[in-house]
Amino acid sequence: MSILVSGAHGFIGSHLVQHLLNVGSEVIALVTPWGNTRNLETVLHHPGLTIAYGDVTDLASLSTLPRHNVLVHAAARVADWGTSDLTKKVNVTGTWNLLRRAEELGVTRFVLISSVAVHQYTGFKNADPRSVPRNRHSLPYARSKIQAEDIVLSASSLEGVIIRPGLWPFGPKDSNFSRVLFALQKGRLPIVNSGSAVINTAYIENLVHGIQLATYRPEAVGKTYVIADEGAPSWAQLFQHIAHQLDCPTPEVSIPGWLARTAGIILENLFALANPSAEPPLTGYRGQLMAQDVHFDITYAKEELGYYPAIPWQEGIRRTVQATI
Repeated sequence: MSILVSGAHGFIGSHLVQHLLNVGSEVIALVTPWGNTRNLETVLHHPGLTIAYGDVTDLASLSTLPRHNVLVHAAARVADWGTSDLTKKVNVTGTWNLLRRAEELGVTRFVLISSVAVHQYTGFKNADPRSVPRNRHSLPYARSKIQAEDIVLSASSLEGVIIRPGLWPFGPKDSNFSRVLFALQKGRLPIVNSGSAVINTAYIENLVHGIQLATYRPEAVGKTYVIADEGAPSWAQLFQHIAHQLDCPTPEVSIPGWLARTAGIILENLFALANPSAEPPLTGYRGQLMAQDVHFDITYAKEELGYYPAIPWQEGIRRTVQATI
């Protein structure tokens, strides 16, 4: 089976490319014309890999894509600040463009890597991912993912599948994880509400296995899945485990949830006025990220995909820390 992966040079995309090659698939790695293939350097000479260059926001640039059976759309603009124009162009128009090209090539299945950010984090544990409302319309990124999901699931010409990684996908080559390590080592990582809220983690090896299952399982057609690790660790437990691996102190400063969110909104608005192109150090989204439980049941993925997260989140953290430091 030939599988095209968009965003193949990114964190999730590069790991997915390697995993698919390891299980014997032929892979077309779609990279932006300005993209860096550093994350793919270990597989660049694999006989099953083809590198294709194209910009998902430019339909004409996708005209030379090779024929393939399945498309996994992992390319996205992930941002919780700034205006919606670029986010919509990449995440919505980009999905439309890839879908149109996939239809021309006779692609059978389109797997979209979406986000749990489509939901308002109102506090839920073991939630049904198909029942919790997709109601975060105020955040451009979340709104764009809702629209992209609708595009894929409404396409009658191919089989659409939606994958939402757990709230914290992590693993080697993850720049967000590197920033967490740096902040912990410098003692600059505050927590919210004592880190008591629980989440789904998604260690990258578990995540890409779940995505791979979604590329061929017949039960997946028209469905939405959260792919995550077993368990419901709290933020405090996660940071304690990372700090233990680093042999550094655990976070000591705790901020009330309401204060973190308010501070984030204020900073976001100030930066929008003073320097719109600069990323604020805290946003309203990040301020509420650790304030409420954001945990989904993964039973659908187990029963319908045959998914089993073989690597515990604790071992995933150990491996990621060792690969990062």
